[in-house]
Amino acid sequence: MRRRTALAGAAGLALSLTACGSGSSSAGAPSSKKPTTVKAGFIPVIDVAALYLGQQQGVFSDNGLKLDIKTAQGGAALVPPVVSGQYQFAFSNVVSVLSARSKGLPLKIIAAGSSSTGTDGKDVTMIRVRKDSPIRTAADLEGKRVSVNTLNNLLQMLGEVAVTAARGNPDKVKFVELPFPDAVTALKKGEIDAMVTAEPFDAIAAQADTRVIASPYLEMAKESLTTSVYFTSEDQLKKNPELFTALKKAIDASLTYADGHPDETRAQLSSFMTIDPDIVQKVTLPTYSPEIPRTSVEAFVKAATQYGLIDRTISYNDLVWSGTAG
Repeated sequence: MRRRTALAGAAGLALSLTACGSGSSSAGAPSSKKPTTVKAGFIPVIDVAALYLGQQQGVFSDNGLKLDIKTAQGGAALVPPVVSGQYQFAFSNVVSVLSARSKGLPLKIIAAGSSSTGTDGKDVTMIRVRKDSPIRTAADLEGKRVSVNTLNNLLQMLGEVAVTAARGNPDKVKFVELPFPDAVTALKKGEIDAMVTAEPFDAIAAQADTRVIASPYLEMAKESLTTSVYFTSEDQLKKNPELFTALKKAIDASLTYADGHPDETRAQLSSFMTIDPDIVQKVTLPTYSPEIPRTSVEAFVKAATQYGLIDRTISYNDLVWSGTAG
């Protein structure tokens, strides 16, 4: 019930953005003679390092493409320019795309972004408490203040997943919205009781006398999950499928290269985000896999439905592009 107001309030936004969707993409079909410039919207997070590396390695130029990357602090700001055709594609977590799709926005996932590691205690998102905290499991978070970067989105859902898995009541947790740097400070001072992290802030929090009490992705599935993706609009896919076929090929190749070259991937981080060189070596990199398993999407649909982030079932084929121009 606590999220129904947010879902209802987003309906008008969905309709207005859909109305803007008549704009067309300026990028044409890729050509080997002259690379097609593709405008992309990214968030400056570790997950997108693979595409910066792919661009550097010539993967995109080999496919007749050149990335023109624009950045935003949150995924919500990247949806309107994709729907209008200003950007050809953008980056987001799976939950945000699911939520937008459930509200009627014509978004389609074109490629994987990154995946969880599938390793307990060494994942891209974890729940941390101070080392001297009496909290031992996620069930102990009932009645406690737990920070997330954005309320009613991915990290709050992961916190709720962990609490439920530990047989606690997530409705009794006091989730508070704090930017990651502020959350690390607040946890250290005792102003919050726990923090749902994301890299590089898990590595930063690890140096602030904290410990892990839960690896929430592993509570969703005992394997690596596709957690972030690249998306576009259905209108753009229909108008220029050849472009997106080439784009998906380049993204997939970039992900494969990044996963096999972690040192080169780490070296990209300081080129698009402010990060301490010492932290660069300590962060847990995500898994970069071009696959988007059906089981991953279904796990997110199940959790997003259970915790009120979406109010209708969304199928894999409805959400994920087939990947061909046919």
